[in-house]
Parts: sequence; C-alpha cells; structure tokens
Amino acid sequence: MPGYPYGWMWAGGFFALAVIVVLSSPVVVSGFARRIGNNDDVELDVRALFGLIRYRYKLPSMSLDGMAVKVDEQVSTSKAGMNTWKEFNDEIDADKVVSSIEKYKHILYVTRDLKGWIKNTLARVNLTEWRWSTTLGTGDAMWTAMATGAVWSIKTAIIGLLSQMVQVKNAPFMEVHPSFSGTVFKTEWSCTAQIRFGYAVLAGLQLLVRMKKWKGGVKAWQNNLFRA
Repeated sequence: MPGYPYGWMWAGGFFALAVIVVLSSPVVVSGFARRIGNNDDVELDVRALFGLIRYRYKLPSMSLDGMAVKVDEQVSTSKAGMNTWKEFNDEIDADKVVSSIEKYKHILYVTRDLKGWIKNTLARVNLTEWRWSTTLGTGDAMWTAMATGAVWSIKTAIIGLLSQMVQVKNAPFMEVHPSFSGTVFKTEWSCTAQIRFGYAVLAGLQLLVRMKKWKGGVKAWQNNLFRA
C-alpha cells in the first residue's frame, strides 16, 4: 500500500495545523458598564475557540439598602452551542467586603509569586478598544469645572497605568462633558481585550504549578474562589 504512509503524514499534518490554529485563536474579553443617575448596567463577555466556549456575566440592577448593596446577577455559560443562564441575588455589606479581602490575602500568601504571574500574564494581553464617556454637573459652574478636571485626571491616570501592564493596540477614546444646567452624572465605558488561547492555557498551567508549590495552595483556591 504505497499510499498508506502518506495518509498518516496528511493526518499528522492536518492535526498539527488544527492545534496551531486553536492555540493561535484569541480569547476575547469584552466589558461594558453604564451608569445614568441611579441606574446601573454592567456586562462581561468572554469568548474562546471562535465562540464555542462563552461566558457572560450581567449585573442588571444594583440598589442601596441601608449599609448594604443589593445586586441582581445573571451568569451564562455556553459550550459548543449549549447555553445555560443562572440568576443570583446577593447582598454586599461591610462584613462581606472584609471577608473577601482576607480571602484574597490568603490566596496571595499561599500562591508562589502570584503578583509575578499576574504581571507576566497581563503582558500578553492586547487592549484593542477602550471607550469612556462621562457627562457630569454639580449645579454650580465652578464646582462642575473642577469636577471635570478631576475626572479627566482620573481617566488619564487609569489608562496610563494600563499601558504599563498590557499592550495598548489602539488609541483610547475618552471624553468628559461638563453640564452647567443642573446636577447630572452619566458615564459609559466599554473595552475589548484579547489574549491567545495558547498563552491562556500556559498561564493556567503556570498558576496550577504555583498553587502546588505551597501546602494548601490548591485547597485555598477551591474554598475561596472556585466554590464561589
């Protein structure tokens, strides 16, 4: 069978090409947030393997109840076209904030060089879109002008910090509009970032190795993050 070896060569070449395409495919993370008055709208969308794997998080409403913040959450996971939506109601108070901080501090302690891992992973991220528009007014012309300058400073500081952590591929779009007609606050933000699937897999493996370097590292991640 003279064609037999060539068949295996073609199959091996096709498999290698498929692996290269998969590892080179982007993991796309898109974020959106909008606040108009007391109304909030937050969304996070993660797509991988050309949309075969997808994760969506939506925060349709958030309200203040005394000293706690009540949030309604929606989470969608999709694998190969199978989609599942889940809804959650949660309440965030001072005790939960303190508890979360302590959990993250513990994870930072039991994971070897977690800060270095975060820095190296973010260096592989390409920020392809960044748009942030804000309209504000305090009811007083002088304070409105001062607030506008402060918001501009905050925005430029944030994008300056990001440019040191990730690769900014396109110029960010930012604007601040003062409103001298009354008290108003509206802001809308969106961004898109990408990382190659191969880099994401490698980062996950590196994190797993770092978790196992310290006794109880894997268990700490399971108890504090994965279970949540």
